[in-house]
Amino acid sequence: MSTGMQPPHGRMGQVAIALSPRAEREAQQGLSLCLTWLDMPLRESLRDFSQRLFATAESTRNHLEQQECFESRNIIEREGPAFRNRFAAHLSERFRHLGENPESKSATGEHVSLNLSLVDPEEQEQADALSSMAARGEARSASSLFELGYRMAVLAGTAPLEGEALPAGPRVLTAALEAAVAPLPLASAHRLLLFHAVDTHVLGHSEAFYGALNEHYRTRGILPGFRVYPNVRVSTPPVAERRGRPGEGAAGGVGGTGASGNANVPGGSHEAAPVSATSEGHIGVLESLRDLLANRVAAQGRGAGFAPDRLVSQDELQTALSALQGHVSEVAGAAQREIRSAQALRDELLNQLNRGRPAGSPPAELTLEQGDTVELTAMLFQNLGQQLGAASPGRAVLGGLQWPMLRAAVNDRGFFDRPEHPARQLLDTVSEAAQHWLDPAEGEPDAALIDRLERLVVEASHAQVIDPAWRSEIEQQIAQLSRKAHVAERRQIEAMEGRDRLERARQRATEIMSERLGSGAAPRGVLRILLERTWADVLALHILRGGETGEAFLHCLGVTDQLLGRRPIADVQKLRVEVERGLEHLGMHPSEAAQVAAGLFEAPEKQTDEALTPTDVALRLKQRPRLGEGTAHGETVAPVEPTPLDAAARAVYDGFATLRFGTWFEFVHDDGNLSRRKLAWFSPTTGRCLFVNQRGSRAEDMDLTRLARLIARGEAREWREQRMSFIDRAWQAVARSLRRDGMHETRMAGHA
Repeated sequence: MSTGMQPPHGRMGQVAIALSPRAEREAQQGLSLCLTWLDMPLRESLRDFSQRLFATAESTRNHLEQQECFESRNIIEREGPAFRNRFAAHLSERFRHLGENPESKSATGEHVSLNLSLVDPEEQEQADALSSMAARGEARSASSLFELGYRMAVLAGTAPLEGEALPAGPRVLTAALEAAVAPLPLASAHRLLLFHAVDTHVLGHSEAFYGALNEHYRTRGILPGFRVYPNVRVSTPPVAERRGRPGEGAAGGVGGTGASGNANVPGGSHEAAPVSATSEGHIGVLESLRDLLANRVAAQGRGAGFAPDRLVSQDELQTALSALQGHVSEVAGAAQREIRSAQALRDELLNQLNRGRPAGSPPAELTLEQGDTVELTAMLFQNLGQQLGAASPGRAVLGGLQWPMLRAAVNDRGFFDRPEHPARQLLDTVSEAAQHWLDPAEGEPDAALIDRLERLVVEASHAQVIDPAWRSEIEQQIAQLSRKAHVAERRQIEAMEGRDRLERARQRATEIMSERLGSGAAPRGVLRILLERTWADVLALHILRGGETGEAFLHCLGVTDQLLGRRPIADVQKLRVEVERGLEHLGMHPSEAAQVAAGLFEAPEKQTDEALTPTDVALRLKQRPRLGEGTAHGETVAPVEPTPLDAAARAVYDGFATLRFGTWFEFVHDDGNLSRRKLAWFSPTTGRCLFVNQRGSRAEDMDLTRLARLIARGEAREWREQRMSFIDRAWQAVARSLRRDGMHETRMAGHA
């Protein structure tokens, strides 16, 4: 009897999209290959998870946490086979629906409930962890997944598959993990620990898995000549001239349109190709950007004229970069570190190179590829710096990392193309930390994170290679800050919910009191002031505590009717005591409550000299703050006045029926700057909204009608988080800039 994962019987017998007999057979064999390959990594993940739980139990002094760890170990040992079977069943189901797009299916499926609800922070944290795992898996194996998507599309007879539509893709694997772990009664922290173990042993080695799957289909005759190439380059004289320069090596011989086995990508765009890489070398981004750089240089009319004897060797360049990299730690203050332009980098590098050259020798000169690497690295850092505020401490950190990253780019061309390159991953993590957690406009930057990044600059300036452990330490600090942000956001939501409940209770109490006052002879003087202000707050307080059906509220309503003369007063003294007690519930001192009650119930001739006059009582009641005033950030809880809406704003407002908590919006300020805010909470009843920033701090407090007006005027828009990394977005911005500059220079040359 086999102990490996097995697909459920009959799963592949019938599929939603009709497959040919051969395609169905190939899909079944692909599924078997997946289950065979994944069985051992899943077992290793469970063993690793059990060991992590044991280590956690040993390190903690809390006996409850120890007991919880041992219980989770027993659960995973007992439910391990069922866990793997559920994982296999989910994967088999995705193969059974080969060719279907789960996203489009859910979009056109049954009616989705419009009921709004808060997201559980633990569920959100788990969903974020799974989403991050899938994104990292897609980044690690982008080229292999691209090929696999086309090969699987041949079997299904559909457009290229990607994302959740690609069987055995990272998103399907994380969905299978979520389905497999769902029935397990594990604590949230232990679920995240299990996710991390699966990420390490399964998704961490997915490149070999997808490579084996591609090789299987290639040998079976599914697109046997298909390869992922960078986009076709224009053979202009400057580019050809660049490839013939001394010192360039054989880098320029790769690419073009004549390579055997190259498959034209059906339906593909020329924009997507540059981020891919061939199996012979990671040169997609580097070579594509270098060609754009060459076209810009050609349009500007700048020629070559290099002398071979002046070109520096790789060893000379490494020595100079090492010396410049060490200078970073000698900079006393972070304010002196700045992101250098390409010309500044080149000048400093050439000055360092010429220091060690013999007297009388010609000045050193970079090879074309070295010069392009310097310029592209400078453009990358400048683009990353533009995303940060001028006062952000992250700019100094990026400036301190510029030389170490340039050295990494010179050492390994994969820095430009491989998402898993350690230097590239570190730079992406630092950029994310700087943008989300170091922006002074979003609040005081975290001192511990700044200190760690400053130490990173010093460590990188003395290191020969990038240590992956640096990135892990920064990610741990970011994760800790994210947890703090979740807690802060939750506190803000709870405060807003309390304010909203109080506001609705006050509105309802005001409505009840208005009905009572308008249905008979309206009282005057002190009694009216008491009923309209103070006693209405007493009613609101009882509505908050027990609702309108609560015994306390109904009793208080009976007191109200007696004060209004709607019900007979059986005992005046008892009624007076009830009034005093109600005033004390609002926080009034007992002596003051007794004085107010005396002013209401005692005749003027019976009052003592120390008693308050009706005028004094009325003045005190008017001066007392209403229920809820001075709380919740010092703001008065007042009814939200809806903003008048025009036709465009009304259409936007009507669309809020499907609005969900957690939606991000981008706001345009008067100075042209943009800020992103998350809609953490809103009240469908009162329309009040709560927007928080990345750190969970309250940023905006408005009503839905105002939000609709801002969207209609183009001053706000819904923002969807980009799955692309900071570095990939920066490379795209660099490419757009180079294309724009090249087109501009070409037009200028044509006019001349």
